[in-house]
Amino acid sequence: MLMQKRFILFYVFVCMLLVTNAQKSNEQFFAFKEDWSPINSIDKATYFMYKLRENDTTYSCRFYHKNGPMIRCETYRDNELQIPHGRFAWYNSSGHIDSTGLVSYGKKDGFWEYKKPDGSTLALIQYENGKRVLTRNYETKTIYYSDGRPEEPMDALFFMKNNFTSDNKPPEFKGGVEGWVKYLEKNLETPGRFKQIFPLGSKERVVISFKVDTTGAVSELNIDKSVEWSVDMETLRVFRQSPRWIPAVQNGKVVSYYHKQGITHALRSF
Repeated sequence: MLMQKRFILFYVFVCMLLVTNAQKSNEQFFAFKEDWSPINSIDKATYFMYKLRENDTTYSCRFYHKNGPMIRCETYRDNELQIPHGRFAWYNSSGHIDSTGLVSYGKKDGFWEYKKPDGSTLALIQYENGKRVLTRNYETKTIYYSDGRPEEPMDALFFMKNNFTSDNKPPEFKGGVEGWVKYLEKNLETPGRFKQIFPLGSKERVVISFKVDTTGAVSELNIDKSVEWSVDMETLRVFRQSPRWIPAVQNGKVVSYYHKQGITHALRSF
């Protein structure tokens, strides 16, 4: 019910006021006051929403503090934002992800992850068509099915220790750390908005989780630690445009792997 109310409120907000069209026709910005009522100036706003048309059936909406980290991220199937469909995420005041999961046509589906303030996983809850199927509590190390039946713990998102062999290798950027640094030196830019908001000497780190498939292609990028809109988007850009990685190996076989990596954006004082 809470999620449904949020969906309705978000839809009302974005339909009430279009603040500005970005240079790209697939981007829009919407500004809000502290009470989330619309305002016609981003400069006078407390929050704003960045709406991106990623394809014909995917519209992402990222809500930000005007000069700070993301508050939440939502995905819809339609331009009118009436069909929640895709990844949803909420962030704490410091920009660390608080909870995230998938929604299928307005209903929670698959695994939802809930995190502690330090970033470690508190719980995983699996949904099927909006109904809770099982809950894994990382503190008690137990799984409970919807009928309350406890079972032995199992990890649904990561490799189990007993399945590892000496042949296991995580994905790696071609050229290793040195190759990654060279790629960033050549391609990473410092957004002007970031320079305006943060003082010289600042070092802010954006963390991205993403999938490296068996061909080394990068996909399913999500922000795990947000800093500010412009550096968040720049970090996503360099990951999206990176060349293919060397895929992960498990038990001697090439596998798809969910990886996490950060990029530090520094404003040098010299």
